[in-house]
Amino acid sequence: MMTITALGLSPDAVKKFITESKPTYPQFEAWVKKQPGVKLDKATVYKHNSAIRGYIHDDATRKGILGASGISDESTVNPGAVDLNNIDDWYEFHQAVLK
Repeated sequence: MMTITALGLSPDAVKKFITESKPTYPQFEAWVKKQPGVKLDKATVYKHNSAIRGYIHDDATRKGILGASGISDESTVNPGAVDLNNIDDWYEFHQAVLK
């Protein structure tokens, strides 16, 4: 939602496109670039990327992500959202491949 809001996209339009088209990442990126009013200037992208890099998940989210992957919350995992989201993405990918 942070990205949708920062880029000036409609949450409903994003959900509809993903649900109906099931795009690859490059297809989604191309769709985003075509949206009216989308903000992709350097200043907006820089500000948003800085916000993402500095975002820290709440304790419950962190514990949920680590627990699903069998990682102790007492580990040395960086608590930043970027790293936790990578762990979560790998977990979800692994689960999808095993089905």
